[in-house]
Amino acid sequence: GKQEKEGRPVVSQWRADVQSLVSSSKWLQCYGLKRNQLSLSQILSQIGFQHRKDYVTTLGKPVASRYADGLFPQYKRAQDGSVYNLTAKKELILHFVDCLMGAIELYKQRMEWLTSESRQIFGVIQEQCIVIVLDFGTAAPTEFDLCRDALSMVLVEQVIQIARFNLIRAAQDLRKWQQKCTPVSEHTVKSAVTWLWKLDHMTAVSHTSSAEALLEAMGDEAVEAVYYFAVGDVPVDTKQLLLEKISDGPCPVNTVSFNAREDETIIFLKDLSRLASGRFHAFAQKNDCRDAARPALKYEEDGKSLIALDSRKVKGRVPLVAGVREDVFLIWKELEEARSTVRQVQKILSESSWAILWSFSTVFAVAFSLCR
Repeated sequence: GKQEKEGRPVVSQWRADVQSLVSSSKWLQCYGLKRNQLSLSQILSQIGFQHRKDYVTTLGKPVASRYADGLFPQYKRAQDGSVYNLTAKKELILHFVDCLMGAIELYKQRMEWLTSESRQIFGVIQEQCIVIVLDFGTAAPTEFDLCRDALSMVLVEQVIQIARFNLIRAAQDLRKWQQKCTPVSEHTVKSAVTWLWKLDHMTAVSHTSSAEALLEAMGDEAVEAVYYFAVGDVPVDTKQLLLEKISDGPCPVNTVSFNAREDETIIFLKDLSRLASGRFHAFAQKNDCRDAARPALKYEEDGKSLIALDSRKVKGRVPLVAGVREDVFLIWKELEEARSTVRQVQKILSESSWAILWSFSTVFAVAFSLCR
């Protein structure tokens, strides 16, 4: 895997299976309940069989399969009223309870991971080759530093795990970190962080700067997606130009709204990402931290070692108008299903453990009488 490459830092707080940089729907294809035979109907079919009432044409009425009557403990599904005859030993049912508890723990961790650190600020980078366009707008000096803290976190935690990247700053005099997308290594990530912290706060911007920077980013054929990191609000004439130039471009544009003051900005950036076939993410920092910004990422004098980020400094939430993050919602839904399923399976255990023992003795007695 990419993370094991020479010198790549691996975040130890999270299990490897929690940290994969993919969408939640893709992640659930691997770790979801259905994929792992843990949905309620899959479990029921592994611990018993459905009790059928078959319609017999000659008699003109439904007839229950009589041989199973009274032999097996039964479980009736609340959702559709279907009845299952339970045949499994208690150990197998307990095994499913264990598996479900493991799944619940995994989903809780994935949700925590999705809503912490750089994923909370930026969402999850799902592509291998990206350009991040930095549009600092009219950010005040403290907010400018806060943005750089946030972006440093994105570089050190996520970009380090992909293949190639570049950074472009939207300004009248457009600034590029590199001419083209550059292979990711610890060295290039460090160099990008250094470049970020050397940027001037004050720089002339025109209403065409943002669109020009995005078009420049899309001009690199290797790029799978562009991330538009927009700080604060977007001026009206800039919005108009972005809608004209960016819709239906050569690659998707994912928009990230950082500290928008107006709801309209968030709604606009959400629409822009849809028109540019990209994803949307929003983050608003809690006000009490606005003045506490100082560089969170420093180098030792020799420039060799990267000191850990203080991710506690960039605190905030998803603005209400942005709506629920789809990637978080999907995991939450799976978590709720796992919790409900484990309750049902525990109910089966408590209601049928005596009956299972009883049914085995009945089966044994019937078989014994037939053999005589």
